[in-house]
Amino acid sequence: MTTNDNNPDRFIMRDELAKALGGVCSETMRRWLKAKKLPPPDVALSRKTKGWRLSTLRAAGINLA
Repeated sequence: MTTNDNNPDRFIMRDELAKALGGVCSETMRRWLKAKKLPPPDVALSRKTKGWRLSTLRAAGINLA
């Protein structure tokens, strides 16, 4: 997994995504996933360790700086 900011398709891990979405809690993230407001993660290393490609989030209409 890459976390280099210069990589246009880097991975965004769950905690980083939560902060970027306004500091939402893990329960909110879980509800949004269930309601399909967030796309499914591209990688799930464990129940709590999930990550999305930046391109996946952008394709779902979630634009992060």
